[in-house]
Amino acid sequence: MKKRAMSTSTKRLSTCLLACTLILSACNGLPQIDLGDIAGVDEIARLAATPAVVVPAAAPTAAPPTASTAALVKRRSVIRVGVRYDAPPLARVNADGELEGLDVDLAREFARRWLGSERNVEFVQVTSQSAARKVSNREVDLALGGLIHTRPAEAIADFSLRYLYDGEAILVRAGEFADFPSMAQRTVTYVDFPSAAALGDAQIASNITVSLQVRNSYRAAVNDLLVGTTDGVVGRWRRLRATAAGEPSLAIAAVFTVEPVAIVLPPNDSDWADLVNLTLSAMVADGTFGKLYEKWFGAPPDPAETVAQPLPLQLASLPDAITPGDHLSAIRTSGLVRVGFDPQATPFTVLNERGEPAGYEIELMREMARRWFGNPAQVQFTALPPEQFARALASGTIEAAIGGVQRTGANERAMDFSVATFSSSGVPLGIALPTNDSALRDLVNFTLQDMWADGTFARIFQKWFPDQPINAITPWPGDEPGIEALLAGT
Repeated sequence: MKKRAMSTSTKRLSTCLLACTLILSACNGLPQIDLGDIAGVDEIARLAATPAVVVPAAAPTAAPPTASTAALVKRRSVIRVGVRYDAPPLARVNADGELEGLDVDLAREFARRWLGSERNVEFVQVTSQSAARKVSNREVDLALGGLIHTRPAEAIADFSLRYLYDGEAILVRAGEFADFPSMAQRTVTYVDFPSAAALGDAQIASNITVSLQVRNSYRAAVNDLLVGTTDGVVGRWRRLRATAAGEPSLAIAAVFTVEPVAIVLPPNDSDWADLVNLTLSAMVADGTFGKLYEKWFGAPPDPAETVAQPLPLQLASLPDAITPGDHLSAIRTSGLVRVGFDPQATPFTVLNERGEPAGYEIELMREMARRWFGNPAQVQFTALPPEQFARALASGTIEAAIGGVQRTGANERAMDFSVATFSSSGVPLGIALPTNDSALRDLVNFTLQDMWADGTFARIFQKWFPDQPINAITPWPGDEPGIEALLAGT
């Protein structure tokens, strides 16, 4: 008899019940997060960390809303960096009480490139829950440490380009299991509650069960795996990836959740975001990022998001003041979104035989208008030469510009961009947007992710590019805020 598919609510309830069962059966309640070595055996060799300047958490500052982040950094000659202390191998406190990890090294490299010395950085402890708020309040200039780019956090802060992925995964002995379903009825060890919840979802999706046991540290769990008292360890992908690189007898069998990791940035400060993104892109291009990644993970990195043709950008050249934008007010008042387009950018934007706008990005914008206003006709298209896009966006005569606009260093300095909607020979293309307007960019990006989630994006993409692989949009975890809340200004 064919089994009926479980509803989303039933799956969530089953996951919750499973998680509760796991907790009740675990010794002494929930396990504690271990801040010790990530691999447990034969830890990856790495260079000694430069002693960190660690300062207590700063009280909220009263920086003027028009003062740029660059101005604050130039005034103190120090970058104030929020960092998690519990995210190895990205950030952790070692046995000598020093901060170390990939993200700590990235922050020091920023200080070296922007201020002349890797010591021109102060680290302030944050958590995954407090990071976005502290950045938004201007208590720190940026925050990192394995921070996930989530939808709720994006609503109060901005994020850099993604430079790696994290999530929940399962580590096994190499060659023993081809995938997760082949582990049915085998023993799996977990350390943290989110890992147990992800494992519960994976069991439901694969229609299998495994025998669960809990350990209070990654070190202990991996040791159990090596000696054969467990068949798998479920945990954070970044930690297990580094463990597998340092222990050839172990391998990742499956990844249950994929979460983008990025740097948290202040909202409505496009110049500061440009500095971070262009510096990251330059570090990828010159090999610095790859060397740092391999130092901490023991393997080459997966491709990171970058800006094509990054321009050299100096901190001293950035303005001391910002003017936050509010284009959503105009959209709400007019009930219309105004879009500039290149009429000769086939198949992205073009005038058809009837003289009407047509093309891939034209359809994307009409779908946005349908979702925002209930009517795809509530978008006003104006044909413009591409060289006039930036000026029209800055003057407020349009709210978006389309026509195969590439995210290059020069364009990045003149405009902001949505998430990539296409990639041409490795160069990302997106919807061009006004600078210093985080709310409008959030509205566009959330809508694109909603379109990806319900299949609309793929349908439009395949209509115009039937022979091209679909440009996947990685969703930011979380359901809120919705586009209705952004449009209403709540």
